[in-house]
Amino acid sequence: METLWTTMVRFMHRLTDRRGQGTVEYLGLVLAVGALLLAVSVQVKGGGAGIGGQISKSMEKAISSITQP
Repeated sequence: METLWTTMVRFMHRLTDRRGQGTVEYLGLVLAVGALLLAVSVQVKGGGAGIGGQISKSMEKAISSITQP
């Protein structure tokens, strides 16, 4: 049976472990860029002809090319 000390030491090692940190930072960056693109496309309100429409169409095209085999 584990002692309380051993459990606490394992917990502290988990808190200070750096595995996966780069993935979290990369995900945050991707979300920030996505939010920026969304804000720009909403602000411009180009419909289908302006830059907002072009950004929307480009994003839809990129997503569909990734999701389709």
